[in-house]
Amino acid sequence: MLAGMSPTPADAPARLVRALRLAGARLADAWLPRACALCRRALALADPGLCAACRDGLPGAGRPRCPVCALPQPRGERCAACAARPPAFDRTIVLADYAPPLDRLILALKFRGELALARPLARALAAPCTAVDHVDGLVPVPLAPLRLAERGYNQSRALAAGVGRARGLPLADGLLRRVRETRPQSGEPLAARHDNLAGAFVAQARAAGGAWVVVDDVMTSGATLQATAAALKAAGARLVVNLVAARTLP
Repeated sequence: MLAGMSPTPADAPARLVRALRLAGARLADAWLPRACALCRRALALADPGLCAACRDGLPGAGRPRCPVCALPQPRGERCAACAARPPAFDRTIVLADYAPPLDRLILALKFRGELALARPLARALAAPCTAVDHVDGLVPVPLAPLRLAERGYNQSRALAAGVGRARGLPLADGLLRRVRETRPQSGEPLAARHDNLAGAFVAQARAAGGAWVVVDDVMTSGATLQATAAALKAAGARLVVNLVAARTLP
């Protein structure tokens, strides 16, 4: 649970729904064969998408990070940049650094159409996500309509749906909309990425007062997550947490 958030009697129906969803996901995992997405060894029921050896061996797994932007910090303190100019989001949770072998899985999911990789990645990403127990929903970063039509799927939505099943959390489809086409971030210089996405997203009014977890595959400059968080905060969201599979280091 995030600091300052505690369940109330009014939360009971939502907690029951989440518990049922979580039980269903665990029941499915008990019947479906599962293998580590990296080494292909059989997984025990408790293993979240990656075996313990592969998960613990991911670059940067478990290292101290700035709690806001998730860049490495010696003692896990807030970095100087976030202290001097706090971003719109409140916290970032990452699985590991964007480096081999994790980058292979993300590239295959994102650009080679291997959508089946979303399930093990989502389960591995859900494991450290104890901070999302009492938020209002998972918000996938929306793709531009043209890019969605070209790719045929949104990898962030696939990850968010998998995390939701594993954690028993609702998926807030449509809460966040992309209202203008932008150039692909991967082709933009780092300095231009924030300008490229300025005003690209709009959140619905129902975001007001809520605590939302924004799910994406990779965080590089943070421009996409800054733009999504700014849209949610403009709509009145009280808390925005990023949940990201991999963090690119400077």
